[in-house]
Amino acid sequence: MKSEFWVAAHLTGLFEIIDQSSELLKIGSRGAGISIQRGVTTSIQESDSSSVIVLFNEQQQALSNSMVTVKIINLLVPERDQRNFLISHNFEVPTKSGFGASAAGALGTAYCINEYFELDLSTLELFQVAHKAEVLTKSGLGDVIGLFQGGLEIRTKEGAPGYGKTIAMRKEDDWKFATVSLGTISTSSILSDPVRRVSVNRTSSKLIEALIKEPEFDHFVHYTSEFTRGVQLWSPQLQTILTNLPTNVIGAQIMLGDALFLFYHEEDELAEVNISPDLIHPETICTTTIKRTS
Repeated sequence: MKSEFWVAAHLTGLFEIIDQSSELLKIGSRGAGISIQRGVTTSIQESDSSSVIVLFNEQQQALSNSMVTVKIINLLVPERDQRNFLISHNFEVPTKSGFGASAAGALGTAYCINEYFELDLSTLELFQVAHKAEVLTKSGLGDVIGLFQGGLEIRTKEGAPGYGKTIAMRKEDDWKFATVSLGTISTSSILSDPVRRVSVNRTSSKLIEALIKEPEFDHFVHYTSEFTRGVQLWSPQLQTILTNLPTNVIGAQIMLGDALFLFYHEEDELAEVNISPDLIHPETICTTTIKRTS
């Protein structure tokens, strides 16, 4: 038997860390982001191994490099049954770069295990398990609930689906967006740094409140750019690109990654950006964030 699901990637533009609760489902972030048409395909199937095997893009991984996947397995599968199956993730987006690949992989793993082991868990329960895994491994705080909403979302209250709250952003403009990935950033290193945490929350709070009052994509574009320049989590290369963009293109860092949004109106405007065209990926908004593929 084989079970396979595709899950969209999720990009965060601005966020506020709220992780002091003792209850995992109430930990999370406020903020705003976008689910996109690129993502992660996860499958599970029987294997001859006496242990669990995890593959990333067909390459076997040490379980220590697959912490979110392993955490989902531990949350859902009794230890006596943690053998004789293989979980494979195929990534259409960069990993550890702010594209929510760990959340997409977590959800895909939860859905696959639910079907493979006939657990009969609800959609809400599967999303909550994925959120727990993200929080426990310090891989993310808001991607899972962002994917639960789909499309363009504002996270108005922190927490997992069922606890956190979201609203949709309106898009009545002609903004398009592309992404550029330059490298990796450790999400846990940011979430654990007290100085950066204070900077992130001080800068984001007023911007999120303003976006909630006027939930327009045009405001998201400008607020993410302002947030990027306020918190300065960027690498030198990303900073150089963002500070030298043509006037008709707005840039912002994808949180948390060494990657950026490019917001533009016409395709030819991207040609003016001083980046190799091979690195620029025009993106499409995704509203149906989970699909069964086999």
